[in-house]
Amino acid sequence: MKKIVNVLVIEDNRYCNNLISKALLQSVLFTDRKGKYQLSLHSFIDPMECIRKIKSGELTDNDIIAFVDYYMGNGITGTSIIDLLKKRCNDSMIVLLSPSKVVAEEHVFDNDGYFVIKDIFAPALCRLYLEQFIDNKF
Repeated sequence: MKKIVNVLVIEDNRYCNNLISKALLQSVLFTDRKGKYQLSLHSFIDPMECIRKIKSGELTDNDIIAFVDYYMGNGITGTSIIDLLKKRCNDSMIVLLSPSKVVAEEHVFDNDGYFVIKDIFAPALCRLYLEQFIDNKF
């Protein structure tokens, strides 16, 4: 039976969300030639919708790699979502996205996360992190 890997894109800017999602979908890893896994992309523009799905357990039954924007509306930051993901699925990998390098200095990840500056290279970097995550898992 194939193992499901949930790929979460949590970005409130529709344009950035689409760019990152499309880059991830173009990854050759979405075509698993070995039959070991199936990637399931979940894209969220509304962070509250994502929080509800995580709390329901719908997304946390499988391996997770999450691409999380730091600055979101309604007083929600990426830290809120990261903390919730870590509590529900401690084996998840987080890629924090922000246009500010100050955020990178405030959030130090061990081996379970990365920081990406939101610029023209961000979608390609996200795709590389996804491929690395899959290579490490399978």
